[in-house]
Amino acid sequence: MMVLAFRMNESWWSSDPIVRSRVIQRLNTLLSGLKDRIIVAKLYTSLRWDSDFLLWLAAKQPEILGEVKLDFNTVLMGLGSPSYSMLSLYEESPYLRPGMDLEDTLKGEPSKYFVAYPMSKDPEWYLLDFDERKNILAEHIGIARTHPESKGIRSYTTYSYGLGDQEFVVMYEVDSLAAWSHVTAKLREAKARKWIVNEEPIFVGVYAGDFSFLEFKDDGRTSTPII
Repeated sequence: MMVLAFRMNESWWSSDPIVRSRVIQRLNTLLSGLKDRIIVAKLYTSLRWDSDFLLWLAAKQPEILGEVKLDFNTVLMGLGSPSYSMLSLYEESPYLRPGMDLEDTLKGEPSKYFVAYPMSKDPEWYLLDFDERKNILAEHIGIARTHPESKGIRSYTTYSYGLGDQEFVVMYEVDSLAAWSHVTAKLREAKARKWIVNEEPIFVGVYAGDFSFLEFKDDGRTSTPII
């Protein structure tokens, strides 16, 4: 899997509307064509100050993810570029019973919001007995699942050992950011928090079916110059 954050540069916002329209059309064509190449290709407008849109990508071969990143860079023609990326493997957790096919878990309808962040644990965590770690995580999972606002939250824990600056990339699809924040606050009480050493930066996005959000919005009003 890969989470890519893109930032449009200043020349984009001041470029000719015709140029922007053509680039947006090409971005939409590229995005729609990805369904034949990869498992997941979801687009979000970013709510962070340092990025304008997010891409959540999943493929069976990592080379494909690299190709997709280059494809977007090519279409953007220097008007925007990646500002952050996270690469990870989506595998079954050793602490949970095998469940449904992993690929099937990714094929649901997208939720309104997307949250993704890197995570690493203190080295002491890995020195604990396996059964102790399993029990600690069971408490964490139990708190999340029984929280009254947890409905509509889908979580994906992926692994980055040796692949990035983090050990995990954690992703969530949620219907309400308020509910998500409340569940997250409650999870701060879980014992597992003792071994978390990093969970930043946090990326939050709003699902977008296409790149129309990059269009210049002209509301027809004239502004008064400020001198």
